[in-house]
Parts: sequence; C-alpha cells; structure tokens
Amino acid sequence: MRFGLILSNYGASAAPDTLLAEAGAAEAFGFDSAWTTDHVFLPRDDAARFGRILEALVSLAYLAGRTERIRLGVSSLVLPQREPVLAAKQLASLDVLAGGRLIVCVGVGWSAGEYENLGARFSDRGLRMEEATTILRTLLRARNEPLSFSGRFYAFTDGVFSPPPFQSGGPPLWMAGNSGAAIRRAARLADVWHPSGVSPDQIRQAVSILRAEAPDRSVGICPRLGVSFDPETANTRVCGSPDVVRAALDEYREAGVEYAVLDFQPSDPADRLHEMERFAREVMPHLEASP
Repeated sequence: MRFGLILSNYGASAAPDTLLAEAGAAEAFGFDSAWTTDHVFLPRDDAARFGRILEALVSLAYLAGRTERIRLGVSSLVLPQREPVLAAKQLASLDVLAGGRLIVCVGVGWSAGEYENLGARFSDRGLRMEEATTILRTLLRARNEPLSFSGRFYAFTDGVFSPPPFQSGGPPLWMAGNSGAAIRRAARLADVWHPSGVSPDQIRQAVSILRAEAPDRSVGICPRLGVSFDPETANTRVCGSPDVVRAALDEYREAGVEYAVLDFQPSDPADRLHEMERFAREVMPHLEASP
C-alpha cells in the first residue's frame, strides 16, 4: 500500500510553518502525497471544524515550491461551487509549478449554506458536477488546440488553454464522495474513487458497482481515513496500537485498497508529527511489504 497525508490547512494550527513542517515530514518519512482540504466561506452553523481554513489551491501552490518529491492534491475540491474553467486553469498551473506532481480530486460538497454564500446552486450540484468534470477532463488533457464546449450549464468557444499541465495526458483525476451516485460518477469520469471514512465492507460493495459500471477499465480506490494510536479516539475508523492499525489497514488492502490518504487526529502540531513518524516507522514498512 501507498499512503497520503492530510495537512493542517484548517483549524487553530493552520499556518505556513505548520504546512511546511507536515509536508516536509511527509516527504522525509516516505508518504506518497500531501493533501489540503477545501472550504471557502462556510456559514456559522457548518463552520465548527473548517471555518478557519487556508485556501486549498493557494496552499498547494505555496508548497509546490517548497517540496521536491511528494505529490500534491486537495481532498477534495468542491467543483460545482467553483467556475470550472478557472478551476482548470489553476490546476494546470499548479501542475506546471509543481513539476507534474498534482493529483486532481473533486467532489460535490455537503454544505448548502456554503453554496449559497458563494452564489452557487446546491439543488442541482450533481448535474453541474458531471458537466464541470467533463470540462476539467477536456481542458487538462488538451495540448494547445483551440477548445469549445456547449452544455446545459457551461459553454465556451474557440478558447486557448495554455500552458497545458506538465503531466502528459493531464494529472490523475479522482472523484470523491460516498454515495452510490459518486461511485457511478467515478466509474464514468475518474481514475480513482475517493470516499471518506468508509469501512472495508463498504469498499467491497463499491467494488462490484465500479466493475459493473466500468467493465472495460480499472478504477482505483483510495479512501480518506482518520488514524490515531489512541484507542479512545472518537469517530475514527483506524485507531489503536500499531499492531491494531496495521491489521485494520490490511483489511482495507484485502478489500481492494492499494492507496489510502490518512488524517492523523491530534490537533497539536507536535503530536501530529510524532504520530506521522510513528506510523512511518512501525506501520508503513509492514504494509508496503504486503503482497
């Protein structure tokens, strides 16, 4: 298995030094990727966890010039509340600036109030997600040819999209979300399905849907999972001693997961770094060696 790391671009400790320390440690400890979280302007009732947040793409641009190897992504970019051509331009520029290290992961989001605050409709976000994702695929895979698109929600004519992403064929495209609609959307439009906090049994159920919806190609599965070495941590799928954490993640591997993005639970930056180091030393080598 390979592992990504959720960064602290949100919460009380969100700051440049924290982002750099976590991304640098993740790179040094052998994590494959580092991820910010996306929210922009949540209403008060939804803002308990993510109200204080450094913007996700700006944070990645900051890190692109301060890291060398680690891949960078957002878990996940709430695409229907953003203008998709502008989002594609930002993502293509990030991939160029990062030397081809970007992973693009998009989702529909959950806060109706945030949509309203940003002047976007919540009720038809699934339909607009389909169209906006198609636009991302088109723009991020193009190579300097004039581009046109005409849809129900978005349209452009004879547009020039340059420079293209650094990665040939564009960055990998992941689709977030736990619902059946999100799984089917991943099967149609994405390279990887990226759920959050799901169980191994839910992974197994999703595998059958992905195979049925995309019989001619393989769609990867990479969940976002909370991890803690404290067995008393609430609402965390993977918690306990290193042996327990290894066993839990091995069950995910057996269910079809080859990559997981981990969200270490301590709020104190020093404690998070300690858990990252402990995971890299006591858990990661055993799972990397798993068949």
